[in-house]
Amino acid sequence: MSPSLTDQLLPASGAARHARDLVTEACAMWDLPDLVGPASLVADELVTNGVEHAGTLMTLRISHRAHQLHLAVGDGSPEPPRLRPPPAPTAPRGRGLMLVDAIASHWGWLPSIEGKVVWATLSVGGR
Repeated sequence: MSPSLTDQLLPASGAARHARDLVTEACAMWDLPDLVGPASLVADELVTNGVEHAGTLMTLRISHRAHQLHLAVGDGSPEPPRLRPPPAPTAPRGRGLMLVDAIASHWGWLPSIEGKVVWATLSVGGR
């Protein structure tokens, strides 16, 4: 079984910060210092989307699998995430999944009994 960390997050403004802290802890524990920045950003975006679009309790799971770091955020909304066209350069929001798509090796989502799980993988050693 692969090592993992899991935590429940409330749909509140501090959830993304907590997700970044948990990713930092996981990367330190698994000796993955090069992934702290990219994985923190991906976790931040996935959790922020959960807060803004689902507004439900979320589960963040971080797993180290072979040569990948896997991040998954489950929430209570069945609505699939949408990768939207790039916003105007001056737009203050709307780049979350674009960033996830650019940073992660792969990402996607799966329906769940409670709603959905949005996941992303980052390769150990780069994309």
